[in-house]
Amino acid sequence: MNEKTNAPIPREPERYELTAADPYHFDLDRREFFRLLGAGILVVSIARQASMAQESGGRVRQWRGDSLPNEIDAWLHISESGKVTVYTGKVEVGQNIRTSLTQAVAEELHVPTKNIEIVMGDTKLTPFDMGTFGSRTTPTMNLQLRKVAAAARDALIDLAATQWQSDRKNLVAIDGEVRNPQTKRSVEYAALLKGRQLTQTVPAEDPLTPAIGWTVAGQSLPKVDGRDFVTGKHLYPSDVKLPDMLHGKVLRISRRC
Repeated sequence: MNEKTNAPIPREPERYELTAADPYHFDLDRREFFRLLGAGILVVSIARQASMAQESGGRVRQWRGDSLPNEIDAWLHISESGKVTVYTGKVEVGQNIRTSLTQAVAEELHVPTKNIEIVMGDTKLTPFDMGTFGSRTTPTMNLQLRKVAAAARDALIDLAATQWQSDRKNLVAIDGEVRNPQTKRSVEYAALLKGRQLTQTVPAEDPLTPAIGWTVAGQSLPKVDGRDFVTGKHLYPSDVKLPDMLHGKVLRISRRC
């Protein structure tokens, strides 16, 4: 109390919250505890199902376990200039996955890493992904892109074999080209496709290069876009600003007494 005016002195919200008594008191019996616990499990179950749906283009797509698009062109495009664009819903938040995923594709597709560009987290372009969490990029997305790249390599070899009327067993993929070591004939991937995309599906079982045979994956490589990271040019998801973007903030309201 104010000694002169006899009026109560307003307390600072933070100090009041530290000294005030607990506003709630829980005294549940065993039956009530299990009733509330059961309701909590139901809420969590419903929330989990809701979080697995993503709205895109006016439609809601439901996540079905580990179901992923099975077409090569959903994940990988080869331009007429030979640039390889790879799409993934994962995002770079400092864990250097842009580099590791680039290496994975380069290893199986047999193209230089400098020819690969990774498009991340653009939900208009990339296949649906639940998010970047739980250390799932390496065991899930890295493996997925390796399978896609291997399937693309095989499809390109098949295409060259058809055009040359040659046995595909005599052909190899090296540095963005399909070559016939016996005849010394070669053709670049871009020249084979001529602007078309690979629409074949990714086989369920497609032999991948074993780790012992890796020449790019698992090797030391300068960080992709490393200069952008150290100079602050790189935009993390939290840095993205779009026209007319709205911001939300949680306001903490404390009662004074």
